[in-house]
Amino acid sequence: MERGSNYPNGADASAAAVPVKTTLSIVQERFKADETVHLIFEAYQIKGQEHIEGLLALVSSASGGTYAIISFSLLRTPLSASNDLKINKVFPINASFKLTTDSKASKTEQQFDLCTDDDRPTKYYYYSMRTDPVAVDFNEFCAKVNTCKKTMWDAELPSGAALNFRWLDDYREIGEVKHELKKRESEYIIYKDVIVYCATWNVNNKPCWDNKNTLRPWLASGKKAPDIYAIGLQELENTARAMLNGNQMQMFATQWVRKMLENLHDDMEYEELQSVRLSGIMLTIFVRKNLRQHIVRCRVNSVARGVFNTLGNKGGVAVSFQLNEASMCFVNSHLAAHMGNVAERNEDYKAIDDYMRFEENGPQVRTINDHDHIFWLGDLNYRIQEPNGQQRPGPMCDAQTFELMLQYDQLRTEMSYERCFKGYTEGEIKFAPTYKYDVGTDTYDTGEKQRAPAYCDRVLWKGKLIEQLEYNGVMEIRESDHKPVYAIFRVKIKTRDDDKYRKVLAEVLKAVDKRENDSQPQITTDRLNIEFGVVRFNEPAIRDFNVSNDCPQQVDFKFKVKDSHNDICEKWLHVDPRADSLMIDSARSIRVRALIDANSVTGLLKMICTAVDKCVLDILILHVRSGRDIFITVTGEYQPSCFGLSMETLCRTERPIGEYTLDEVKQLMLDVTPVYRVPMPREYFLLIDYLHNQRGQLFQSYDRRQPLSSQFNAVRDWLDSWSNDPFPGTPQTAAEALLLLLDLPEQALLEPFVDDLLASRSKADAERYIDLLSDPKRNVFKHLCLFLCEGVERGDYDANNVATIFGRILLRSSKCNVTIDYHSRCNEFMQRFIRIENPDTVSGGNGHGGASLQT
Repeated sequence: MERGSNYPNGADASAAAVPVKTTLSIVQERFKADETVHLIFEAYQIKGQEHIEGLLALVSSASGGTYAIISFSLLRTPLSASNDLKINKVFPINASFKLTTDSKASKTEQQFDLCTDDDRPTKYYYYSMRTDPVAVDFNEFCAKVNTCKKTMWDAELPSGAALNFRWLDDYREIGEVKHELKKRESEYIIYKDVIVYCATWNVNNKPCWDNKNTLRPWLASGKKAPDIYAIGLQELENTARAMLNGNQMQMFATQWVRKMLENLHDDMEYEELQSVRLSGIMLTIFVRKNLRQHIVRCRVNSVARGVFNTLGNKGGVAVSFQLNEASMCFVNSHLAAHMGNVAERNEDYKAIDDYMRFEENGPQVRTINDHDHIFWLGDLNYRIQEPNGQQRPGPMCDAQTFELMLQYDQLRTEMSYERCFKGYTEGEIKFAPTYKYDVGTDTYDTGEKQRAPAYCDRVLWKGKLIEQLEYNGVMEIRESDHKPVYAIFRVKIKTRDDDKYRKVLAEVLKAVDKRENDSQPQITTDRLNIEFGVVRFNEPAIRDFNVSNDCPQQVDFKFKVKDSHNDICEKWLHVDPRADSLMIDSARSIRVRALIDANSVTGLLKMICTAVDKCVLDILILHVRSGRDIFITVTGEYQPSCFGLSMETLCRTERPIGEYTLDEVKQLMLDVTPVYRVPMPREYFLLIDYLHNQRGQLFQSYDRRQPLSSQFNAVRDWLDSWSNDPFPGTPQTAAEALLLLLDLPEQALLEPFVDDLLASRSKADAERYIDLLSDPKRNVFKHLCLFLCEGVERGDYDANNVATIFGRILLRSSKCNVTIDYHSRCNEFMQRFIRIENPDTVSGGNGHGGASLQT
């Protein structure tokens, strides 16, 4: 190659070359002109299972006459700029500075500790071989550090001279800012009242959500609408059959959540924050809609007790979260039953208290007692154990009687000896024992065992600034052998006043002279993978994750729009919020909602056919202004359904589509051979067979953008399983499902001949193209027309109306529907096939061309 051939005007390559920066020179850029980096040493730290790569720099200040070691972590490798370095800790080499090693074994020879002043030692590790040629080895590092210390502290200083380390304040900023803000908390922290409503009920395996009776006496008491609801159920459905049927248990739980949501206080709009279930024990948290954005770090867990301590017919579930600056924990438990099992109940409590853990960032965990405000509710099963075996059956209606009974309450006794619920408080009980009643009555147990009345159902709390406003049982709800209980609290939540905080923050930042290169905006997320698990058609799923600002400045972020589909995410996902700002040391909760519905299933199936990884639903790009992008993978496995699949695909199945894996369905969709197991999809036949026996105007209108009916998912499951059970929905739901089956496949039923059919001038002309369709499409079209024709003949359907609705679906085309007469041509085409011909001119004389719908 000739010299200068790659440079304009024949410029010399050597003249255009840019000097390569060394690691030492990049580190030097982080310091001021009178500060010198003498050497760098490669070191790393271990946090949990993670190795955090880093550097130690030995630096001196000419103005201060002192040395220090600055610990950096590497934000990216290889280093290309000083912004790739983040200062973690500063070690002034003062009189108390120590560098210690442990040489007891070969493995520990590669670790050492640094500490100064009163700080705890910080552990570092180093590699036996250097990867950076500029870095020194460990022996040289130790020798140089010891020389610097000896030079400063052993030499005699000139008269009036003094060593100072004030220059290091600039490099302690991140830790210093947080520390200073913590010291000045009283200047910007306020306490806001939050109303917390705790409710518990042992429902005795009764599906009370199906009862027309209201739950409002239990869930809507109190004059002021609560901010947070914590509702605990026990014995939700813990029969052996239900415990072995996960779908049935999930159905019960879903129905209960819906029923409870319908019966909350009228004066506020609520949404479900989180539900957690262990067998028949369930805890659901509802919050005001405008409160959810202030809740972060929401975690759940459960501890199983009962039979072999594994089946979970007893035990506890809990939800932990942070609201503003306060941490809250709600526990719902069902402890051991029967009068004599006091010790077992105490053991159940202790196991839940000991083993309930909530994961935080990294290896850290939070226990129940690590929260500011704790509420423990449930069927605790402690009984009234009166002396000499006395019992008090029958009606009890005065507070004096209740107080006499409570003298023998096992829970109060055990708490007084600190054998359980140490540190917890319970409000004054002025209501009748909540157990055991004859179902449907207010009469205590008249059965064979005649169990003594007891306060099994309780609400306790632990923490400061909690005031109980109400505590009561609800006698008028009689579906179970337990009465529901509720308690209302006023909790003063530690909250940051943003205006005052900004003022304090500005003052703190002004006091710290921070260099621009050390303030690159960045945020952290508590997860980089959002896992939805199994996702089903028309069933929404929600996942939350948190973003936090670890920088000493406000950070703006937004999800980046992708060029591929001109939005931040695929149609089946919704992200809220899409953009926001984070002040220093603050966090936000981001919600990702997945819904495979009529408007998105076609795109999802198309992606599945071309994707390598069947579980990746999308990749979100979280863009930080003036910072680096964060890529968040959204995963989930779509449960195949007949909705959205083509006629050809459905005709290749040999069993219900619900029994196929996603990979198997993918192979069916990619199959282009004209080999079919059945002439027409069974799902279409099942719907038309059912609709054929119904009467009335079922096809009034159709808009795929509208929400589907409440019974639709039951119909979906019925079709996807080829169920022999009676049709689970209404005729209107069946009509809705039929239209969706026709409308959702990527290609219209009458493609690829839509243009030709719209241009046809007669039924005979059109039938020539119909005969060219694939067998499944042709058979579905003919069977559908016979069905509609009979409906028109009976007077159930208006010919013009069904011709318009079905014509737009069967002849949908992105090319044709822009023409002025497109809809009228669709109507005219369908009219040829569904209108009743003159019986006198048609052989067979049955009013529709001699054909009939065989069902």
